[in-house]
Amino acid sequence: MSYSRRTAQLLHEDHQATIAVIEGLDQMIAKARKKAPDTSDPNVQRVLKNTAGTIDEEVSSHFSFEENELFTRLEEMGDVAIGEHLRGEHAAMLPLGQAVATQAAEALQNGFDNESWAQFRNTASELIERMFVHIQKEEMALLPALEDLLDDETDMELSTAYAENH
Repeated sequence: MSYSRRTAQLLHEDHQATIAVIEGLDQMIAKARKKAPDTSDPNVQRVLKNTAGTIDEEVSSHFSFEENELFTRLEEMGDVAIGEHLRGEHAAMLPLGQAVATQAAEALQNGFDNESWAQFRNTASELIERMFVHIQKEEMALLPALEDLLDDETDMELSTAYAENH
């Protein structure tokens, strides 16, 4: 998908990068459903590193930007529902994302035992499910709304600020 507004395009690109990380995580979990994966395996290490970095970034700066810069503008224009709904999803995903990022970083240092793998698998699976649905909603509702909401000057301001903080 391509957007005429740079802000929407940057968010879309972030979503695509997050989907790639989440799909990798989902595949790793599916392959190792019963037994913890070997964290010395380079593929497992790559997935865990991507998970620790990208998920933490996604659930912190990306969410903050949307809440502070975009949802407020939509609300000023009279569209309160999108922001309220997505904020609620952010609030549910933020602790999950932070937990998954922390657990992935710990697994890179110490490996998984049965208990830490079960905890990671369960938390990550919930995050994956929520994140896929959330990104789909943003792609279908938020980003198209930005196309109509933002003028050229505001789009330039927001996209520059977003790019500098990412």
